[in-house]
Amino acid sequence: MPATIIVGGQLGSEGKGKVTSLTAARAQHPWVVRCGGPNSGHGVWVNDRPIVLRQLPVAAPQQNARLAIAAGCAVDEDLLLSEIKELCVSRDRLIVDPRAVLLDRADRESEDFLTSYIGSTGSGTGTAMARRLLRRGNARLAADSARLAEVASIDYVAPHLHAAIDRGEDVIVEGTQGFGLSLLHGPGYPYVTSRDTTASAFASEAGISPRDIGDIVLVIRTFPIRVGGNSGELRNEVTWDYIRENSNAPEVEYEFTSVTNRLRRVGLFDIEMVRNACRYNKPTKLAVMGIDRIDYENRGVRDGDKLTASAASFLGRLRIELGVPIEWVGTGFATTEAVCLQR
Repeated sequence: MPATIIVGGQLGSEGKGKVTSLTAARAQHPWVVRCGGPNSGHGVWVNDRPIVLRQLPVAAPQQNARLAIAAGCAVDEDLLLSEIKELCVSRDRLIVDPRAVLLDRADRESEDFLTSYIGSTGSGTGTAMARRLLRRGNARLAADSARLAEVASIDYVAPHLHAAIDRGEDVIVEGTQGFGLSLLHGPGYPYVTSRDTTASAFASEAGISPRDIGDIVLVIRTFPIRVGGNSGELRNEVTWDYIRENSNAPEVEYEFTSVTNRLRRVGLFDIEMVRNACRYNKPTKLAVMGIDRIDYENRGVRDGDKLTASAASFLGRLRIELGVPIEWVGTGFATTEAVCLQR
């Protein structure tokens, strides 16, 4: 079975973790590969409790899932060890590519200025990637970590994925950030992240050929968000009070960034932004998160026939204008609050 790539279509925090988790839950023994680094967090609900994972794939709580951290990743050893311990991930379930670059304290300290300059999380991810790129011998890799070797298999990830694809097993690549933040293709440099964030880039990080990709799922939100502060342009920006009034929600539900806990900025849906993401990523499916932000009556709905008329109208418009089928519709914050429109 060809691989599935999960990619964000806006400015991050679209719900890639949720869609990855839902996709993995339908597979018997999936391989789930995390790309990126600790500068972004993906949420998943475990025992009715939300947690944020910044290093492990969000399928970590799924015991039948095999987990991999790609060669293109940046790894914070302390953070990864903490997540492994919290979720009791056994060593035989997790593979860390020996070529993944390790962060150090100096990487984080060197990015302090980026927090105010471009709204960066200041995790040190970009600096670590730059050290690796310079090839001066001062970049530690996962192969150099005795601590990681105790809790994970340090092995080349790509050959395992190639073999899994050849056997017809599910391979799911969990992308990071959003297309609009791509270092190469985002429209707002320098207000971008430290890597390319296209589906093809994630396939490259994992070591998968483009010919091995079967599905590209573009995840989008009904109201796109951007990190708070001086983080770049957000067209048609509104307030969280506006979202409450628009959806008839009983109270304002603010959203905060998962890494820095800063209040997110929010804007009206921008079809041109999503259309551009479709041009670069050529998705085979869409996942539309936050339909309850359009009409609160959709909160928690799990049956597509029970979505409100306003929700159906919005989804219908997307199908017509983008020409891409919709697979998932998010109806709330919890992982299970979703409608599957394709079986």
